[in-house]
Amino acid sequence: MKKTILKLGKTLNKIEQKQINGGANCPTYPASRCLACGGHPLSNGCCLGTEQTHQCLRGVIE
Repeated sequence: MKKTILKLGKTLNKIEQKQINGGANCPTYPASRCLACGGHPLSNGCCLGTEQTHQCLRGVIE
């Protein structure tokens, strides 16, 4: 899975990379909530996803 994520990062252009949120020092969410908002839960509790994913997690949009 790690190789898949790293490969995905290399295929994104700079604008797409800036739209991706998640990683160190990020807010944590339950994996089920992350998935429900269209994100990809990480083992550290972060949720990898777009700005729309994070708006969903914050309750800004459904």
